Amino acid sequence: MKKALNVQNIKAQTINRIPFTGDFHEAFRQPQNKGVWFIWGQSSSGKSSFVMQLAKALAQHFKVLYNLLEEELDDSDFIERIEMFDMHEVKDNFLAGRYSVEELRQYANKRNPPKVIIIDSATYFFKNFQEYLDFKETFKNRIIIITGHAQGSNPRTELEKDILYNAKQKILVDAYLAVCKGRTIGPNGGLFTVWHEGYEKARGSKEQ
Repeated sequence: MKKALNVQNIKAQTINRIPFTGDFHEAFRQPQNKGVWFIWGQSSSGKSSFVMQLAKALAQHFKVLYNLLEEELDDSDFIERIEMFDMHEVKDNFLAGRYSVEELRQYANKRNPPKVIIIDSATYFFKNFQEYLDFKETFKNRIIIITGHAQGSNPRTELEKDILYNAKQKILVDAYLAVCKGRTIGPNGGLFTVWHEGYEKARGSKEQ
């Protein structure tokens, strides 16, 4: 039987955090460096650009694996995002692949495994919520970032909704603005502008 912790045991635990600085710190402070992030948004919302910027920020400190399932690794859009956000600056810590659940389990258990696993996206990777829970438990000491689709401001499928409610960090991307709805919100209220020009245009269109 597992030991129950008393207050002293709980307080004595070491909490390691993601050393975010700049805009990411302003939006998210320094979240714990483990747990699930769920990022969802509609098509053309800026979600993919936000995830790439997040991947770069994390790759400054950790090894990152971007598991690309909605696109192919040789898709021009993906290659252009790699170039746009100067991912060569973190080339020693950034990898991209295309793995099934079982393949990724094997890969992530190899020597010098990635600390951060980005899954793009939930419905292309997990068959059901239980498979998600099993994966989360296997890699409970990693940062797992999962993307999803939106219908309005809500996740589109039941699987994505279940992951949202279970995730530690919850981020909605809409009109090039990422809004933190999770547990670690930064000084500016949890807002991260993905693309300033696109955000200003989208906001102007909404106000008209």
